[in-house]
Amino acid sequence: MNELNFRSLPQNSMPSPPSGAPVLTSAEVRAVEARHANVDMMRRAGRAAFEFLRARTSPDASITLLVGPGNNGGDALACAAELASAGYRPTLVMCGNPEKFGPDAQAAWSRVREFETPILINASFIEGKRPDWIVDGLFGIGLSRPIETGVAEIIRTSNEHRERGTKVLALDIPSGVSGDTGALVGDTAINADHTLTFIALKPGLLTGTALDHVGALHLASLFLDTTVVAHSMTSFNADDARALMRPARANAHKGTNGTLAIIGGANGMLGAALLASRAAMRMGAGKVKVGWLAEPYPQVDPQMPEVMMRSASDLANDECTALVVGCGMGVSGNAVRVLKAQLKRDRPLVIDADALNLIAESAELATLVQQRAARSAATILTPHPAEASRLLGASTSSVQSDRIRAARDLAKGYRAIVALKGAGTVVDDCTSTSINATGNALLATAGTGDVLAGMIGALLAQGYAPSDTARIGVALHGAAADQMKARGFKRAVASDVIEELRTL
Repeated sequence: MNELNFRSLPQNSMPSPPSGAPVLTSAEVRAVEARHANVDMMRRAGRAAFEFLRARTSPDASITLLVGPGNNGGDALACAAELASAGYRPTLVMCGNPEKFGPDAQAAWSRVREFETPILINASFIEGKRPDWIVDGLFGIGLSRPIETGVAEIIRTSNEHRERGTKVLALDIPSGVSGDTGALVGDTAINADHTLTFIALKPGLLTGTALDHVGALHLASLFLDTTVVAHSMTSFNADDARALMRPARANAHKGTNGTLAIIGGANGMLGAALLASRAAMRMGAGKVKVGWLAEPYPQVDPQMPEVMMRSASDLANDECTALVVGCGMGVSGNAVRVLKAQLKRDRPLVIDADALNLIAESAELATLVQQRAARSAATILTPHPAEASRLLGASTSSVQSDRIRAARDLAKGYRAIVALKGAGTVVDDCTSTSINATGNALLATAGTGDVLAGMIGALLAQGYAPSDTARIGVALHGAAADQMKARGFKRAVASDVIEELRTL
């Protein structure tokens, strides 16, 4: 497989060089293909898929390949030809007319026909015996309209077979998933155990609904040079985060590690500010102060007595190197006044939770956010999809249907760095986009967003570049959950994430 530059990647995470692995849109992939027009990419893709299967099966395995009408179907045919040549007896489910195939797919079809390869009509597959493996070659990254009924039924049958034990390999992308957004094109998609993507990573494999369909992700570059086209999107993982982090200085002290002020914690919501402050201490901030909106406010955190306690008004102009505002601050009139004052300060600022909702409801506050850029005051917004929808004046479903566009629109509209949280968190800094490749469902619990805000704030306080702080914080936040999952955690709470930061 070396000649194809084939790499296996852990589920939902991408290995990448320190600068991040390139992520190409459908248009960018097409541009790469155009620059390599003399290469038989389909044959290379088929060979890569064959090598993948050969490493996991024996020639007596029953393998059914779903062949679509386009190039993705041609990749499946090329794989079938390699399998047949190696002594396998693959079965084809033809969902495209071979007479309408392009030249490369026609050539693959001719190679397949040299062998006695069974071909099933659709009903035979739906009613037939469950195979050991199904190879999904129905639709690739070019799919732009909902899948027709007959093929949708084949997809549903494939998913049913998988539930009974069949392994499913998707070629390039699971059929039914958008290559550029990660949303479903219609109402059904292949559920894969593995996805073998070709040439480069695609955004639609890394974020949103796609993560329920991709399974373990693998990359075969087919030895194509992706640097022939410009791109502005990368994946980002824990190794990338560690590469950006500075080693501890031998003569460091609490002053050199910065002071973070966290403004929040109204009555009934003290936990949010406590979680953020504890995470900030674990992330290495030299000093952490909480400015409470609650009255009376706690005088000490018994679990983290190192955190200093003040009222929000006392911290209004207190010296600090970075700020976090919003964690449990509520939406009262006092919260609005406190937020307005903090937006006018020139310190690097993380805006989270209730502060985002207040900004979404106030043109004045939104303008104050935008004006910070003119003063070179870094601003990081950390919305979840519902908060993003309020900031954009759109529906949550529209945000989730194109998370990358939503993050970009927020970054440009508010002149800020945006970390749009969720499966495959998207970080956009107005010039480039990163998709986070760490994390899992253990983070789907109350308070983990407050932990993330504290982590990012701590990095800001220590003087990291603002765009780096968002990426590092998000990646390590997810990596903490990945460590817990690796140790067998089935459920977790936000405080568990904080404890993991000791080793991260």
